[in-house]
Amino acid sequence: MTGIVIVGAASGAFLGLRQFKVFVLVPAILLAATGIIIKGVVADLDYQDISLDLLAIIVSLEIGYFVGSIAAGSLTVRTSDRKTELLHAMQTAIGQELRTAFELPRDLPPEWVALVTRLNERHA
Repeated sequence: MTGIVIVGAASGAFLGLRQFKVFVLVPAILLAATGIIIKGVVADLDYQDISLDLLAIIVSLEIGYFVGSIAAGSLTVRTSDRKTELLHAMQTAIGQELRTAFELPRDLPPEWVALVTRLNERHA
């Protein structure tokens, strides 16, 4: 039974770390339960042993998922904070370089002013 708990917890932690939605546990539990039942029938175990193994795999999957998702959440926050700071610094540096390299015109060229005036007259 120790092997079942370890495999269940490791599988749940993997699913939690990969940040899958909690509903991924449904097929995982069904697959694990099917394996436990087949193993129990082949090994000619009584229903109490099979039930205990089923309970162990379900609980270990859920606890592993919970621990994995907490770990993934804390890792994601740290990583995203660094990425956000780096992205902001890069955007600021690029913006400053563009401002120094290219001066934006303050006034529209006379041809554009005439076109805008004509457009305003048509829509007025």
